[in-house]
Amino acid sequence: MADLVAPPAGSRAPRVARARAGHRRRSSVPRPRLGALPLLLLTAGAGLVMIALGNNAARQQQAGAELLFWAGLAVIYGPIAFRLLSPSASRTERISLVVTMGTALFLVKVLYNPLQYPPFDELATWRQTHGVLTTGHLFSSNPIAAGYPAFPGLETITAALSELSGLNIFHAGIIVIGVARATLMLTLFLLLEKIVGSARAAGIGVAVYACNPSFLYFDAQFGHESLALLLGGTLLLLAVDWVKPARLSPRLTTGLLAAMVVVACAMTITHHMTSYALSAFLVCWAILAALESRRWKIRGEKRSVPSGRRFSIGSRRLVRSPTLPAVLVTALAGGWFVFVGGGQTTQELGSVFSGAADSVIRLIFGGSGPKTLFQGSAQSNSKLAQALAFASVIPLLALIPWGLWKTWRATDAGALWRSLSLVALLYPITLGLRLTLSGTETSQRASEFVFVGLAFLAALLIDGLQLPKRALARTAMLVALAGVATLTFCGAFIISALPDARQPGPYLVGADARSVSPQGMAAARFASTHLPTESRTLVDRSNGTLLGSYGGLDQILGSIHGIPVARVLFGRRFELADEKVIRNDAIAYVVIDQRLHRELPNLGFYVEPGEPGAYTRTKPLSRAALRKFPVDGGFNRIYSNGAISIYATTPLRYRRRAPAGTP
Repeated sequence: MADLVAPPAGSRAPRVARARAGHRRRSSVPRPRLGALPLLLLTAGAGLVMIALGNNAARQQQAGAELLFWAGLAVIYGPIAFRLLSPSASRTERISLVVTMGTALFLVKVLYNPLQYPPFDELATWRQTHGVLTTGHLFSSNPIAAGYPAFPGLETITAALSELSGLNIFHAGIIVIGVARATLMLTLFLLLEKIVGSARAAGIGVAVYACNPSFLYFDAQFGHESLALLLGGTLLLLAVDWVKPARLSPRLTTGLLAAMVVVACAMTITHHMTSYALSAFLVCWAILAALESRRWKIRGEKRSVPSGRRFSIGSRRLVRSPTLPAVLVTALAGGWFVFVGGGQTTQELGSVFSGAADSVIRLIFGGSGPKTLFQGSAQSNSKLAQALAFASVIPLLALIPWGLWKTWRATDAGALWRSLSLVALLYPITLGLRLTLSGTETSQRASEFVFVGLAFLAALLIDGLQLPKRALARTAMLVALAGVATLTFCGAFIISALPDARQPGPYLVGADARSVSPQGMAAARFASTHLPTESRTLVDRSNGTLLGSYGGLDQILGSIHGIPVARVLFGRRFELADEKVIRNDAIAYVVIDQRLHRELPNLGFYVEPGEPGAYTRTKPLSRAALRKFPVDGGFNRIYSNGAISIYATTPLRYRRRAPAGTP
C-alpha cells in the first residue's frame, strides 16, 4: 500500500522520477559504434610517417627509401581493408574507414611534393586558375594544355576559394581536391550500398576501387578529373534514387530532378571524359532497362518495374527511368562539345585516341611489336615488382566471369547490375592497351571508370561468400582476403608508375616531377618578372611547364610549314631550317638546359611526343647541340643560372638576310 500513497506536497520525488525517465530515454538512443576506427587512424598516421621518411631518404639517395615507402602504403591500406571485410564492423565505422582510406592515400600524393605542384597537368591547372584570378575570364588560352580553357569548373571553384580565403592557388587547390577525394569515397560507399543493399559490400567495393592504377597519384592531382569523378559519382547516385520504385512527393521529385540538372551541368563544364563515360553508361543502362521492361510485358509478368513508373509534376508527367538522366547528360555533353569545347577536346583527346587505335592496329597486323612492359626509355622495374604487378591483375580478372554469371543468370539481377558488369568486362581490354606505347595513356585514363564495375562485382561476390563459423578460420580467411587486396593495390601502383615516378629524388631528364629543380624555378621567376607575358618560347617539356605556369610564357610545339619546331634543339649546328622556324613561328626566346645531354628522357621525348626521334633514341642529345646557339645562331643570352640559359632571338629575327648569291 505504501506505493499507492501520494507523495507530500513539495516533495522532490516526482522531479527525480522524471529526470530518471529522461535519462533512460536519452540513453536508449544508440551511440555510433566506432569499433577499430581509432586504432586504424593511428596506423594510417604511422603509414604516412613511414612514407614521409622514405621520401626524405629518396631525396638524399639513402638506402631503405623504397622499402619505407611500400611498407607505409601497406600499413595504410591493409588494416583498413581487413576491417572493411570484417562482418562485425558497424555502418558508421565503415563510412569512417573509407573516408580515412581516401584521405590518407590523398596525403601520400601531397607528401611527394608538399611545397609546390610538379609538372605536368597540375601546373597546367595552376596556369588556368591564375588566369581566372588575374583577368577575370574563364576561357583564357592555356599553352600547356590546349583542352583546359574549355572546362573551367575546377579553376572557378579554386579561384573563388583563393579569393575569399586569401590562400594561394597551391593551398586552395589542395583543399578542393582533398575534400573532393574524401567526398568521393563517401559517395561511392552510398552508391554501392544502394545498389547491392549491404554496408559491408559497399566498404569492400570502395576498397577495391582504390586499387585502380590512377587512384594514388593521377586522380589525386590538381586536375579536372579529380573533381569530375565526384560529380559523376554524385550524379549516378541521384540517378539510382531517381529510378528506384519508391513513392516520392511531387516536391521531392522536383528537387531530385533539379539536383541532377545542377550536378550534370557542373560535371559538363569540369571534364570531358567523365561526361562522355557517364553518358555512355547511362545510355547502356537505359537500353537494358527498356529491353527488360519489354520482356516482362511480353511474358505477362506483373512486377514493380522502375523504368515504367510515372510521376506528375504540375501538369507534366515524367517517367522514372534511366532514360531521363541519360538524355540529360548526353544533351549537355553534346551541346557543350558543339558550342564551346569541341575544338579543344578534339585537339587534346584526338591524338590520344588516334594514337592508341593506330598502335593497336599496327600490333595486330604486325606493323610493330608489343611494348616492353614495366619499362621506360631509361628505367625498368625489378623482377619482383613485375611479378607482383602480374599477380595483382589475377584476382580482378577472376571476378569478371564469376560476376557475369551472377548478374546475368540470377533472377534478382536488374538492368543496373548488368550494366555495371559490362563496365567490368572492359578491364581486360584496358590491360591489352598497355601492350602498345600509345595505348598506355588511354588505359590509364580509363581505369578510374572501369573500376566502378569491378568494385561492384567485388562488393556483390565477396559479401556473398560464406565465412567459416570458427573464429580462427574466419580470421584466417579475412587476413587472406585483405592480403590479396593489398597485393592488388600495390601491384596497380607498379603498373601505373615507373620506379623514378613513385618517389621524389635528384634531377632526372624528361621525368616531369623529377625534372623540377631550383634552377628551373629560378628561371621561371626571372621570366615572370622581366619577360613579356605570353612570349613565344622554345623549350623542353619540363622547363616549359614551369615557364608556362609560374613564368607566364607560352611554349611552342608542333611544326611550322612542315618543319618540326623541336628540331631546333636537336641539331649539332644551327641551320637554315632552324632559322626559318624561329622567324616564321615568331619565337621570342629559346631556353637551353645543359643537363639534357646527361641521359635519355624518362618519358621517351624531350619536348613533345611527336618530336623527331621520340621513343626511339638510343643516345641522349649531344653537348654540341646544346652549345651551338651563342656560336652559330647569333642569339643574345639574357639569363644564365648554372645549367639553364635563356636566349633572346631578337638579333636573328630582325636582322636582314643577305640576297642569295651574295658572298
